[in-house]
Formats: sequence, structure tokens, C-alpha cells
Amino acid sequence: MSLPGITLCLSAEAMAGKLKLDKSKLVVLIGEILEVGRKHDRNLAGNIVCGLDVNGPIVDCDDSELTPYPGSAEAITYLIGTEGIEVTLCTGWDLNSMEFFKENRLKVEDLGTVGEYGMVYERKGRFNYLYPYSEQEAFNFVRDVLFSAAEYNVKVALQGNYSTGAGAIYIEGDINGNLLEHPLVKGRRPTMAQLAKAIHEGGSRIDYDEAADRIRFSTELENMCGLYQALVKTHPLISVRVEKHGGNVLAIWIDEADAPGFDFEKLKSVVPGFEKRSGRKALVYEDFGVDLIAPKVEQGNYSKDSGLREFGREAFGSDDFVSIIIGDKRSDIPKSLDKTLMAAQKGTSAEQIADEEGIPSFNPIDVRDFAVAVAEAHRIAKSG
Repeated sequence: MSLPGITLCLSAEAMAGKLKLDKSKLVVLIGEILEVGRKHDRNLAGNIVCGLDVNGPIVDCDDSELTPYPGSAEAITYLIGTEGIEVTLCTGWDLNSMEFFKENRLKVEDLGTVGEYGMVYERKGRFNYLYPYSEQEAFNFVRDVLFSAAEYNVKVALQGNYSTGAGAIYIEGDINGNLLEHPLVKGRRPTMAQLAKAIHEGGSRIDYDEAADRIRFSTELENMCGLYQALVKTHPLISVRVEKHGGNVLAIWIDEADAPGFDFEKLKSVVPGFEKRSGRKALVYEDFGVDLIAPKVEQGNYSKDSGLREFGREAFGSDDFVSIIIGDKRSDIPKSLDKTLMAAQKGTSAEQIADEEGIPSFNPIDVRDFAVAVAEAHRIAKSG
């Protein structure tokens, strides 16, 4: 049933038809957005920056290939074309993966990326570090992860993060976490010779034993540059096994199989060891991914919404704006509620949390009805 006074404009009507949206439900959603904006004094007639979480709003959470829902690109493009609205991905994913996703999966122009939990963002081709980059921190992190992997006899892959505040890894995740289907991994696994070449060219002294198919190296900090470049930048998300070779020497190799019987409970049991060695807080996920958060992140104001606010400040300068985040999990919920609205996906934990904690929110199904509804709410609010 349409709400009194809300009539879709011709372009929204056409887009709703193209996306096969239920127009009566769309009108209800628009009404919800206008009402939550009025109730919480959010100026929906002014500038808006929209942050789009990827897994859930745009891509099915179980789809490691990152294939957008049909019509997602058209919906996002429609929202980008609305005057006074800026749009960016807003995700825990690394910028490396998201640039690939935008160019090869979503294929939407003028879409920014706030990545790695708001610690770095890209807008119009320019990258901005909000969490200061530290080469020493990066090298230490890789060394700590590899030593921990050797100690607990597990296979690890490192995500290609730009920031050094949130180190993302996968433990025994090739098959368990379906990592082999990730677009940066599928069909791209290097040979050991190629991996050795990347490590050497990155600046590390190594010994590549072709007969044993092992790469041995010393773990002094100054020798970790090539390991970091190869495993984080050149070949991100490529899993390796690690073993100690006495003192500060490690060896790595590529193992095509996950450890037999390594389930989610075993994953959780080894994570505290990674936390202890790295001095970081771990967030563990069902896809066998683990984010290791640096202490400075916990102490500072680093989050998806703070990164989104910085993105908005670059877009709108000194002008006021409202930020809206669509997401499905606790990590998508804004830490700061000032000038922010949460689009908590219907039927997700984000919806439950927003309801229980009284967070200003509305509940779209995914990015498709979200995009059309937000654009229409903005238009209606501007028209008075």
C-alpha cells in the first residue's frame, strides 16, 4: 500500500521496474527513511554520503567469487547520478580486492572505496591513509604471522591490505573458507619459483631449494621487505605453510590442501597464539578469515563510519552532510551516531542490534531497493 503523499518520480518508477522491485514496498521504505530522518533531525534534503558494505548488501555472503546481485550496478549508478549524493564502498576488505571488484565485477564508474575498516580510502583515483602507514609495523606483522603459523602448524594467507592497522589473514582457508574461489586467487596461484622470484625482487635474501620446493629466509626485520611485498602485494591471499629451521630462519611452501579435520573450533583454538605473538586483537570469521587489529586502532577513532566521514569531508568540503551506511553486521554499525543513519539490512544481525540499541535506522532488503529509496527520499526532502 502506498503511503499518502509519496509518489515515485518517473526515473525512480522506471528503475524500480527495471530492478523488479515491489513498488508498494519501495514506497514504504521511502516513508521509513523520511520518518527516521525527521525523528532524528537528519537533513535528507542536504548532502548525503552513502557507504555500501559489500558482503550482504551487494554480494551474497557465501559468494567468494564476489558476484554482485543482478541489477546492483544499475542501482548504484542510479544513486551516484543523484545530485548531492556521493557513493562509496565501505568495507573491511582491502583496497586491492575492492579495486578488482569494482573494475571486473561491478563495473561502476565514480564509485569510491572506504576499506580496511575505515583506515584507508580511495576517491577519484587518489589513495588516503587515515591510519598512518608504518613499514616497520608491516614487516613485523608478516614475521609474527609466519612464526605463529609455524608454531601452530597451520597454513596462512595474507590479505593485500594497504593500511598496517588491520592485518587480515586466512588460516587453512583455501577450501574451508572457499578462498580458492576469490578472484585474486582463482587461476592465479603462483609456482614456488614465481613466488621465490617475487620475494627476491622485493628485497629479501632467500634460499630457494628447488628439490625440496622450499623457500628459506632469515627473519631479521630488514630481510622481511620481500616477504611482505610478495605475500601482501604481488601474490595476496596465496596460502603458505611455514616451518622453523632453527634460530630465526623459516621456510615456506605452497600446500594445495587444507589440514584434514581443521574445523571452525580448531581455528578459534589457534587464534589466541596469533594474538599473543602479534600483540593484536583478533576478530574471527566463519570464512576462516581473521582480522588482527593493532592496539593503536583500538585506542584511536578508526572505524567504517569514521572513514566514511573523512570521505564525505573530501567530497563536500566544509558543507554539512549526512552519512548513511548499509550493512548486515555489528562491524557496519556506526560508532558515532551524529549526522549518521544506519541502513540495517532486513533479517540480519545489524537489524536486531539497531533495534535493541535504539540506533537511527531503516531496513532495506539490499543495495537495490536501498539505492532507489535513498535517492527518492532525498528528492522528496528537497522538494519540501
